[in-house]
Amino acid sequence: MSSDRRCPKCGNEMREGELSVNVLPSSSDQNVLTPFGYPTRSTLGIPPMVTEEGVAWIERTGQKKGWLVKTEETQTLKTSGFRCIECGYIELYAHK
Repeated sequence: MSSDRRCPKCGNEMREGELSVNVLPSSSDQNVLTPFGYPTRSTLGIPPMVTEEGVAWIERTGQKKGWLVKTEETQTLKTSGFRCIECGYIELYAHK
């Protein structure tokens, strides 16, 4: 991604950045454990698209996987983007 990008809305400079989300577990999620006795990301109130690296894009690949039960496969991509310094317009991109 080029650093000399121009905003498609107003033509001003755009700066590269990443989307960040702060997620706090809710009090109702604190006592929920898996059958193995430890909390999971979903039981901590953290959506699966929020990773340690920021917000991820999750998409279906169209492939089925599994031995007994076939489920649709997904792939997770990191996201980054650009923000216009004048009007605030944001473009996000998903990449490996």
